[in-house]
Amino acid sequence: MVNKLKIACLQVSAREYSDRFENRENILKMIDKAADSHPQLMVLPECVYPAYYISPLIVKNSLEFQKSTLVLITEVKQRAKLYKCYIALGIVETDPIENILYNSALLINPEGQEISCFRKSFLWHFDSHWFCAGEEYPVIETEFGKIGMFICSDGRLPEIVRCLSLQGADILLDLTNWVTSGFEKENLTNPQVEYMIPTRALENRVWIIAANKVGMEAKSILYCGKSAVFAPDGQIAKIASSCQEEILFYEISLEEAINKSIDNQINIISDRRPELYSELVQPTDTLPIYSIMKKKTGPKNPNPFTAVVQIEFEDNFKKYLQKIELFINNLLEQEADIIIFPECDFIFPENGEEIIHKIKQITKGRKALCAITLVEKADESYYKTTFLIESGKLRGKYRKTHIEREEKSLFSPGDLGLPVFKTSYGYVGVMIGYEGIFPEIARTLTLKGSDIIIWPSKFCNDRQIIICRSRGAENKIFVACSNSISHQSNGHSLITSPSGQILTSCLGKTEQTSLSSLNLLLSRNKNIVPHTNTILNRKPDTYKILLNNIHIEEK
Repeated sequence: MVNKLKIACLQVSAREYSDRFENRENILKMIDKAADSHPQLMVLPECVYPAYYISPLIVKNSLEFQKSTLVLITEVKQRAKLYKCYIALGIVETDPIENILYNSALLINPEGQEISCFRKSFLWHFDSHWFCAGEEYPVIETEFGKIGMFICSDGRLPEIVRCLSLQGADILLDLTNWVTSGFEKENLTNPQVEYMIPTRALENRVWIIAANKVGMEAKSILYCGKSAVFAPDGQIAKIASSCQEEILFYEISLEEAINKSIDNQINIISDRRPELYSELVQPTDTLPIYSIMKKKTGPKNPNPFTAVVQIEFEDNFKKYLQKIELFINNLLEQEADIIIFPECDFIFPENGEEIIHKIKQITKGRKALCAITLVEKADESYYKTTFLIESGKLRGKYRKTHIEREEKSLFSPGDLGLPVFKTSYGYVGVMIGYEGIFPEIARTLTLKGSDIIIWPSKFCNDRQIIICRSRGAENKIFVACSNSISHQSNGHSLITSPSGQILTSCLGKTEQTSLSSLNLLLSRNKNIVPHTNTILNRKPDTYKILLNNIHIEEK
């Protein structure tokens, strides 16, 4: 396998369906122009031909563009062969036998042959008015490694990219039509480019090459451009403008995607625990979230005033206990309903019961839920455990199930599964530390009914920010991340909404708490836009690979 791959993202100007012949000439012209720089792979946007918006109000008969689409595909195949280049092309695909349409991505090899076809699975908004959904996630072997494709809103579902990754894909092509709004075309953006696709790249340790359009279709569908290359560390390696037709070139290092370890703490593939993820493939109407979504009433207290606390842990137990007590009392004075402390190190392993007793005393008779993460000793084992204490009573506990490398000599993996706790403030799930990077955990907690996920952590590199926003948006839930400032940890705690917005946040390297009121009813509305529901439009029977144990050798 070669070590480098030169790619070209062709950021094409959107054109109306009526201008499809002009559009075809422009597509071919851009391919010719890109070829001057000798890329080995070109990626074009979603439905680059004939157009994305093909409403029956505009297209009276799909037969009228079938012929010209086939002509374009033939011409693109000829150019792939001429330029000895792979080309990924987004088209409207017609199935003449079934008389149905798909929003499809074709991958053409340097011999001019179509070697893979992906059909958009998670349909967006009006897509379902004329497109049928795909149900397969093919991966193709090339001299550059295994390549998979997905289309636009497919990137909003963690399952689809994960299915491609678990099949061994290290290079993913995102043929997209990221839509947007804004006052200035130079400043247009989209949640996917800001944090969701960086998260997909990081949580799978893959390269993602995304090609988007610029301009507008149907005087209502505005594209944000920003075609980009996302590196396996979640960083944007290179990005285009939001308003100019252009070609983005970049040479990727294929070796970077081979190592599936993050921060030398977790292997994002081998450290999965599929035995805990059974809900991911169960029929939607059998899951707790399905019945919860149908309820006409919400939680007893649907608007909890929620606090994330970031503290520096003390070496002295008495000082530590005093600090905990001070923060809780101050927050109760400020009428906080939920109080969340950060992830701890291996401290005070013999004093857990005393800390819990103190918090029970403080919160007794008070309407408050406190989440504190401690070292729990049980028999001869130690667990990193988050205790939920509500109004002086232990509501439940979660033992960290996905143990990091530096913890394996100290802690045992949790043996209580991935529970969701019923509280006066809705259903609460918990994940700890690097567990937040495994998309399966937050998704499983959501499917079990969580309204809010509590996430104690101790990151030193701000990974929690894009992850927190993505987990909120992809699951349509609140996520509250309390990040430590001890040792190398840098704070920047935050709470995100079901749309991925940051509701409140903390400074770096500062002992602080920050609060926000949460409308938990928003967590029970899983519609993103009309006809696109992050729970109901999943296809669990196509995600079977998520339950496979897959081991990746450490490099």
